[in-house]
Parts: sequence; structure tokens; C-alpha cells
Amino acid sequence: MEGKILLGSRTLPQATKISMKVSKVISVKGEYAKVGVDVKDGDSIRILDAGQTTEGEYGERKTFRIETSNGEKNMSFNQTSLNNLIDAYGDETEEWIGKNAQVFVVKQMVSGTLRNVAYLAAQGWEMGDDGRFFKVVNE
Repeated sequence: MEGKILLGSRTLPQATKISMKVSKVISVKGEYAKVGVDVKDGDSIRILDAGQTTEGEYGERKTFRIETSNGEKNMSFNQTSLNNLIDAYGDETEEWIGKNAQVFVVKQMVSGTLRNVAYLAAQGWEMGDDGRFFKVVNE
């Protein structure tokens, strides 16, 4: 009986082989920076690596090694921070290594909880009252 599996007196259709691509889950070793402890509003951090994509609680995260006033830590950069750094340093994260970024901490609702959220922008950038970032131009 080709294509069938004999189970006792019953025959079942044979399972079709399927192929699927699976991704390796990458975890980052080391301690994560804590907002309000390791990174505070107005701090300057230095980006130490080109980052890696890791799987987080809410999907993919872009995690970078940074230097804080409390030593080296990991930090997941949110999309706004990534956009700001792309505008300042380009879209190749290898070019970000050794660059400084300023920390802006904003209290906002995240999943129904009021939390401090850290945003990053290049030195010389500011956050306006509307929450948008812009480069300060000195004339």
C-alpha cells in the first residue's frame, strides 16, 4: 500500500514530508542597561559594537554593547533610536562603533504601564516638545 500507513485494521494516509526554515535564537551575554540606573536623561553613551538581532518578548530586538558611566552593558535600541542614529551615522551599524549618543528619557505608557523609556540621538541633536528629534544647527 503505497502512500498509506497500516495501523491495526485501519489505514491512514502517509504524512507528507514538509520542509521549513527555522532560525537560530541568539541570546546576548552580559547585563542589560537599566534606565534610571545605568542610563539617565542627558547621559552620553558610547556604542561599542555593530549590534545583533535577538529575539525578545515582543519580537526581534536590535541589541548593542554600550559604555555607560557604570561600565559596559547591553542595550536594545528602540526603532525611534535606530532611526535617529541612521539619520546621523548612516544605515551601516559597523560605522556606529565608537560613536557617542545622547540619552533622552521620557515617561510614557508601555503595555498599560507608565515606564521610563530611553531614546538615543547623536550628539548635537535635540528632542522637541512634540517628541520629534532634530539636529541643532549652529550658525
